[in-house]
Amino acid sequence: MRHLALILIVSVFVLFGCQQDEEITLSEAGVVVDYAGAGNCGIVIELDNGNRIQPIYYPSGFIFANGQRVYVEYVELPNVISGCDRGIACEVKHAEELSCAPYVDLYFSNYDSLARDPVFIHDAYVDGDCLYIKLSYSGGCKDHTIDLARMHPWTIPTFEIRHNANGDLCEAYFTQELRFSLIPLLEEGVTEFVLTAKLTDGEVYNKIFDLNE
Repeated sequence: MRHLALILIVSVFVLFGCQQDEEITLSEAGVVVDYAGAGNCGIVIELDNGNRIQPIYYPSGFIFANGQRVYVEYVELPNVISGCDRGIACEVKHAEELSCAPYVDLYFSNYDSLARDPVFIHDAYVDGDCLYIKLSYSGGCKDHTIDLARMHPWTIPTFEIRHNANGDLCEAYFTQELRFSLIPLLEEGVTEFVLTAKLTDGEVYNKIFDLNE
């Protein structure tokens, strides 16, 4: 009888242990926020349910970009200690882009509403319905924001990269990848546009994109 009881107790512990180790896959949509330059933080996804997660591991080839709306299937990693306190560490099993970040419309009346601090541009190209931009800047002490602004009423649609460094004088170097939606432009039947930016070397970046290519 004692032997039978011992077997039952062991079986319960084994079953309980298996349940504890079982992965629970969660799924939710949310918006990507790139906290590069803010402490030890990087990519954080602010989920629609109010939670925030940090994708420590995610599918190779997928690019998380600031402002991007995504659908993710993920597993929380409670045993992983992150230096960033803005979300739960997780492994993203599946990621799907729902939409790119929207651009901002600027007119003469609000032209100066967004800062124009310099950046270094590594790459910029049209990817489907989105404009992909990879850029860098110095900082490390304050939060930075990057917007893509469409300038009105330019004859040829013109976009400016607007970087707000919030007066950050620190000199660490950070790189961000961004994706902005071009759908409003495509719906207008526009065939080309210009991208400009104030660069760190004092020059002005100026590139024409042909949407027919």
